[in-house]
Amino acid sequence: MRDIHKGLERMDTEQDDNQGTEKNGLSVRAVSRALAVLRSFYQEGPTLTLTEVATAAKLDKGTARRILLTLVQDGFAVFDAQSQKYSLGLEILKLAGAVPERRDLRQIASTILSRLAKTTGSTVFLSVYHDGSAVCLDQFHSDRSVEVRWWIVGGQLPMNCGAAPRVLLAYLPETEVDRVLARGTTRLTPHTTTDPRQLAKELEEVRGRGWSVAVDDVIEGLAAIAMPLFDPDGRLVAAVSLTGLTPHIVRNGQPNFLEEMREAVREISANLYSLSAPPLHRAARAQSAIGG
Repeated sequence: MRDIHKGLERMDTEQDDNQGTEKNGLSVRAVSRALAVLRSFYQEGPTLTLTEVATAAKLDKGTARRILLTLVQDGFAVFDAQSQKYSLGLEILKLAGAVPERRDLRQIASTILSRLAKTTGSTVFLSVYHDGSAVCLDQFHSDRSVEVRWWIVGGQLPMNCGAAPRVLLAYLPETEVDRVLARGTTRLTPHTTTDPRQLAKELEEVRGRGWSVAVDDVIEGLAAIAMPLFDPDGRLVAAVSLTGLTPHIVRNGQPNFLEEMREAVREISANLYSLSAPPLHRAARAQSAIGG
């Protein structure tokens, strides 16, 4: 009997050690799987079938189904019996609203960027850098703008693709830029810049003029312009960008709507930090260009 008790104690100790290793390591497996399921909705689309979720999350259908059922029960997902598709639930919005800094930025920028979208007839984005990617924080449309499905709220773009990602990359610390580029580049169209030397040259140009323009490098036929937003200490906060059909965004080789974008960035900065103009800072040289 004593040997049995010792065996049970040893099993309990091993189980605790395994659990500790799992929790103190890179991730807890069950949580990682659930997060992969949630991420599938901004990676692949707002409504997905079970098969689509399983494929995007790299899970078998049985595991994906169990996770989705739990998310539905807790309000983080919704199941439409008619279409047999899942979508994110209202609980996700509650979580998003609990991010104070980003929430304030979105609230302050929303009216300004909505007006910019209507004024320019373009789709306007507010984006931030996160863990090697450009993440769409919000987007705004007008009656004349192109409907964008490839960069929804919460969606990611590679840092070498598009105007906003390159603006964000241009003003990251050098060590972070090196870390991003070490991961490699992504080619979305034949026009995407993937060569690190050429990309470095383009980033220097962005810093010099204070804005980035991208033509046909994410979706052929579309172009985009982006400008950075800094905090009072000159640190990068976000990027403001607009996109549309290439002839609408770029004419005679020059980007349209630069002045409208400058004014929008000035207004967001003034409201966000209660300043009449963004500060001048070595890392924010481009902001002086935005100021005219």
